[in-house]
Amino acid sequence: MKPAKLSFINGRPTIVDYDTRVRHDNDQAYNYHRRVADDEYVGFYKSQEWRTLRKQILERDLGLCQRCGMPAELVDHIIPSKDDWDDRLNPDNLQSLCRECHRIKTKREWMKHHKGSERYMEVNMVCGLPASGKTTYVKRHMTDHDLIYDYDELMQALTGLPSRSRNHDVHDYIMLFLDQMLRKLKAEQTFNNVWIIRTLPDERIDGLLANYHHVNHILIDTDPKICLQRLKQRKQTIAFTEILNSFEKADFKHFRRVKNR
Repeated sequence: MKPAKLSFINGRPTIVDYDTRVRHDNDQAYNYHRRVADDEYVGFYKSQEWRTLRKQILERDLGLCQRCGMPAELVDHIIPSKDDWDDRLNPDNLQSLCRECHRIKTKREWMKHHKGSERYMEVNMVCGLPASGKTTYVKRHMTDHDLIYDYDELMQALTGLPSRSRNHDVHDYIMLFLDQMLRKLKAEQTFNNVWIIRTLPDERIDGLLANYHHVNHILIDTDPKICLQRLKQRKQTIAFTEILNSFEKADFKHFRRVKNR
């Protein structure tokens, strides 16, 4: 005798064999939802446009999985197409993967979405002059499950140069990372807080995230003379006067000012 299970068929609880396919063709509500929700999505992956682009990406990646180097079988959206439908044809958002790496990535994305489904995530843009205390402020208020984007820390980590040194070629990579991060955050509630540490405000961050998350604007208000003194003590040489001029012209009217001495 086969094991049984309790299922809902046409809205009624029913005992059926364990291997019975529950959703039948006459389940009109389910079929209507599937048709409305998935027609464009499924149709895109059957289109000639996608097939052509898929072939181009496999050729670009030399037919290799971009994660493990094994032969690739699939072309995957780095940021899932359901999270950013408008970006589905962007080659920079596509990568070749083997089936195993694709399975692992898909499982991780599913877990992140469901783990954060009941979470309320705060996005905090923290601005201020160099050496004003932005990083110190974030470290005082961060939790054990936050995401922190710090341009200066990334620049130093990627170049090995002294703090606040600049490499214009590496700058492009850091900004690319920011763009990808912002697009991915639109569809996620994974973290307790997101901290974006910058010198100047960036309206693009509000434009991309304001409809999805509450964005806090925090200005670390430190006397420029103190900032300059700290930089000298750290023996960090930067174009402080030029940065200060841009800082004084910036619009901080929506920012909460945090005095720091």
